[in-house]
Amino acid sequence: MNETDAWNAFLKSGSIQDYLNYKAVQNTTANLQEPTNEDTDRRTDNQTTEYW
Repeated sequence: MNETDAWNAFLKSGSIQDYLNYKAVQNTTANLQEPTNEDTDRRTDNQTTEYW
């Protein structure tokens, strides 16, 4: 079941269980996306300008 199907099932029934199923599917699809590598994409030779 994809995220849209889960959401539509929740809209149709309005049940808490269908909403929890939707959130579970949403979290699963979010975990499949490529993680951001903010800390590993930095340059190791990062030099700052010194003002004297």
